[in-house]
Amino acid sequence: MNTGKHQALALVFFGTTMEAGLKVYEHIEAFVACRYPDMQVCRAFTSRTVIRRLKDRGITVMNLGELLDSLKQQGVVQVTVMPFLIVPGQEYNKIRSVLAEETELQLVCTEPLLSSEADIDAVIDALAKEIPDNIPTVIACHGNGHYDCYNQEIQLFAQKIEALYPNVMVASIEGDLPGQAPLEKARELAEKAGSVHFIPLMLVAGDHLINDIMGDEPDSWKSLVAAETSSCSGPAGLDDRIIELYCQHLDAAIATFTGARP
Repeated sequence: MNTGKHQALALVFFGTTMEAGLKVYEHIEAFVACRYPDMQVCRAFTSRTVIRRLKDRGITVMNLGELLDSLKQQGVVQVTVMPFLIVPGQEYNKIRSVLAEETELQLVCTEPLLSSEADIDAVIDALAKEIPDNIPTVIACHGNGHYDCYNQEIQLFAQKIEALYPNVMVASIEGDLPGQAPLEKARELAEKAGSVHFIPLMLVAGDHLINDIMGDEPDSWKSLVAAETSSCSGPAGLDDRIIELYCQHLDAAIATFTGARP
């Protein structure tokens, strides 16, 4: 695939209204721009609510359809769409639907972080340095509370990493698979260890991380585990090992780009 002014790289995020979350997106964009200096890097959000709230604050972010139209007006011919999603779930399907309606641009779309068993193994390797020895560790995923079919990759990820690390549990904010049931085991282990560590497998440090996981309310994960000491890793979007895995998906897309329909 040729790079240059006729080719663009569209980074697609769900979106966030929090300054800390926007800083994560800036970090990702800077990482990708440095890795692919010949590509025009641009941003789109999928959440209409987030786009509207940012607009009320004077911040304009396009949705994917608007971004594609803008790129066409600039004379761009080829667009590689890079969804920064954890699993191929509902948001990924929305992105694919937008791309399927585009008839003028040559498009290719990369896969989310956990799209294959090989991806899962790579993410486990990337997270290894975040897992402390002899301390119960909860990996926090978002999950889907409406459609369990979109939790399959998280389930497989949980099976694999929990088999490798007896002190690790994978839980999800939404849905029952795995849901929050693993927090009971974390509580039992934390009673003995005196501490618990959380690793968010979520791109930004949004409301889920700040309140649902590390908040002081009685129903937060930190409160439910009730360890004497609680610690938390940063969001996945600030972990360059994770961003590199997204970029490896991009490398594969670039290598196979033919201009075919997505």
